[in-house]
Amino acid sequence: MLAPGRVRRHRLANGLTVLVAPDDRVPVVAIVTWVSAGYFDEPDAVVGVSHVLEHMYFKGTPTRGVGDIARETKGQGGYLNAGTIYDHTSYYTVLPASGFAAGLEIQADAYANSLIDADELAREIEVIVEEAKRKADSPHAVASESLFELLHDRHRMRRWRIGREPGLRALTRGDVHGFYRTYYRPANTVLAIAGDVDADEAIRLAERHYGGLDAASVPRDRGPMEPPRRDFRLREWSGDITQAEVAIGWRTPPLASPDAPRLDVVASVLSAGRSSRLFRAVRDRQLASSISAYQYVPVDLGVFVMHATTRPERALDCAAAAWHQLARIRAGDVTEGELERVRRVHEAQWLRRLDTAEGRANHLASWEALGGWELAASYFDAVQRVDAAALADVASRHLAPDAAAVVVYRPHGAPAVCSGPEALREALDAADPAPLVASVSGPAAPVVTAAASVDGETAGVRVYRTAAGVPILVKRTPRAPIAYAGVFVRAGAETEPAPWQGASTLMTRASLKGTASRSAARIAEESERLGASLGAGAGAEMLHWTLSVPVTQLDGALALLADVVQGATLSDDAVENERVVALAQLAQLRDDMYRYPLHLAARAAWGDHPYARSALGTEPTLGALTSDALRQWHRDTVLTGDQVVVIVGDAEPDLLAAQAAGAFAALRPAPHGGVNAPEWTAGASASEHRDKAQTALALLYPGPARDDARRFAAGLLGGVASGLGGRFFEALRDRQSLAYTVIASPIVRPLAGLFAVYIATSPEKEEAARAGLLAQIDALRDAPVTHEELHRARTYALGTWAIRQESGGAVMSDIADAWLFGTLRELADVEERLRAVSVADLHGVAVDFLDPSRRVEGAVLGVAGRRV
Repeated sequence: MLAPGRVRRHRLANGLTVLVAPDDRVPVVAIVTWVSAGYFDEPDAVVGVSHVLEHMYFKGTPTRGVGDIARETKGQGGYLNAGTIYDHTSYYTVLPASGFAAGLEIQADAYANSLIDADELAREIEVIVEEAKRKADSPHAVASESLFELLHDRHRMRRWRIGREPGLRALTRGDVHGFYRTYYRPANTVLAIAGDVDADEAIRLAERHYGGLDAASVPRDRGPMEPPRRDFRLREWSGDITQAEVAIGWRTPPLASPDAPRLDVVASVLSAGRSSRLFRAVRDRQLASSISAYQYVPVDLGVFVMHATTRPERALDCAAAAWHQLARIRAGDVTEGELERVRRVHEAQWLRRLDTAEGRANHLASWEALGGWELAASYFDAVQRVDAAALADVASRHLAPDAAAVVVYRPHGAPAVCSGPEALREALDAADPAPLVASVSGPAAPVVTAAASVDGETAGVRVYRTAAGVPILVKRTPRAPIAYAGVFVRAGAETEPAPWQGASTLMTRASLKGTASRSAARIAEESERLGASLGAGAGAEMLHWTLSVPVTQLDGALALLADVVQGATLSDDAVENERVVALAQLAQLRDDMYRYPLHLAARAAWGDHPYARSALGTEPTLGALTSDALRQWHRDTVLTGDQVVVIVGDAEPDLLAAQAAGAFAALRPAPHGGVNAPEWTAGASASEHRDKAQTALALLYPGPARDDARRFAAGLLGGVASGLGGRFFEALRDRQSLAYTVIASPIVRPLAGLFAVYIATSPEKEEAARAGLLAQIDALRDAPVTHEELHRARTYALGTWAIRQESGGAVMSDIADAWLFGTLRELADVEERLRAVSVADLHGVAVDFLDPSRRVEGAVLGVAGRRV
């Protein structure tokens, strides 16, 4: 937790609260402006106005034109964004510490002086309509908000929070400006600053920029409260989706209630981590590909939700298994071991949130808006004190069966789960799933050290080797509370034989399901008792096993990580479980309106080359892979392979290297067996028609590979084109309202690269959006970018690189990537390489790679005329 002595509170005469939390570990600063106004403050006649205002906040002031706020922030090396939710709207910017003063002045100008020009508003509302359509194409989002609607008859939480298309288009400048002048008042605002700043200077600047604002009281009318009710509800419908969404919810009390932290613990017992009840009772039993439980409390009421994504034929079994586990909690069936696990997980989650300047600033602002940032410590303590009797009591009172609401969103053609609410309730109550097997925790394995030879130091990374020659890379990060460790192997989809597609994904995931000395339950429980987050996965060129853990528990976590990497048994049950999940996720890929068009385009461009594959594999290959095959794959690519162990944390490097050398003694290095570079199929295309509110279009061009020095220029060209203040953003979103999302960016791989351009738009705007993209791409080829554009893109790239150093997980990944695919020296040369890029270099990249004759397209084509 943040100690009181580390935070300065200063209240301006007009009522604005300023919090400053200095921390000089990394030269980064975050600024959060937290306004206590959101969807709950909107009368029914102007639903969505708070979110519209969030968009207009960055659209100009008397001294800054449209786009200037984003461009100037980029020019300081920072990024900015915002979010609106039921009880607040928050605006944040993260910058290198050198840009703090300028960044604060920009944020203050936007807060105090937004113009809300009527013409700009009309254009931006069309952008928000596109955002609403994007949301309508997300099965998870549709199910979640439909559940909130079903739970509430009167409260404003029942509404589709972003607003519907007709209502959005009916909003006027007077509506938006009136909301702005009513709620964006100093007394209703918290300004939180965290990072490498001087507290006195930060407060002085806050006084200068905000002190002259008028004080004013803020009226508060959050609409009708919800009357008590006890009736079981069901809503079921179908759509053009591939998996079913099942969500069960209850209304719960506000955050100020002593029951709020207890309900948080109920959610954690159910779904926090791989040893949680829902993970074992639902996902591990192949009833869902994902399931979660959460308690969400915006100000004066809460909701408790269990939400699963499942095959439609398993929807009822999935719901029944989750229902049964909650019933066990109501009955008092919670062990002290489960509670102790939850306490450790909860403690580690709070540490991770406070590990970055952005996390600390948001933490301070959110709790201060609730009555004082110090309340966070009280809430934390309340969570840590909860016992089994309190859980049974709170679940019985607030999560009773007859107060539940259930939504089921299933694919077209799938049969209804139940004939009605009575039949569903009867089925849920009658279900009697097999009980969970209690996990047996053995003593933690002793940490065995071994000699590790020192092989030098580069870019602040010390290089060691095990007796067998496996590299161990250690970077010390002073005063960081969380440590990161990982094993990375150069293998993956690119090295899989065609009949074994998906082997890397299945093998890495199943490795968490048991070793010769630990069961799956024990791996999960031991990890969570350490406060560790343990994961494994595979991509096109890399396998990884990673963990983050409080630094005090790093030694035990290393022993656990080593056992999972080296001792995985890959049993038939483990493999089958992960096969079912992978097949479900492969089907879900078709519902992803960003990844799927890119996948279609990559397949068109690269054909059968491994770079065009999904790391999940295919239905036939996933179905054919056996446990024996995966064990062979593990032996051939992991136990003997091109591996590296990376550790980032605040501990003595020599000690960490000795612990890693002992833990990973079974690994043997071997050279990487590569594949040939892919051939490009110029002019190819692929598309699918879906019943979607948007059309998503991906245009791909060849791009530089990782060893091509032009990749730095390509990255900066993407910075000129994409993001807030970028050419494509301003031309296609700001000026033409063609899309909410437009992206242009290189994708760099070791053997080949892509330059990807993406837009999602209404189907009736598809041709205009495509023509607009092509015009912007042609403009990059036809003439060099300006020196100002290059300077801004370069400063932004340098800033984001500096900000990235604040994340130990990102640092670990960058070290592994540099070692396996380049050299560690690259990590020290990033700034020099970026500064060396010229305007001519950017133009050369555009001319060389953005050749219209080589363009490849992938698209998911929606249905014109759909309204949301």
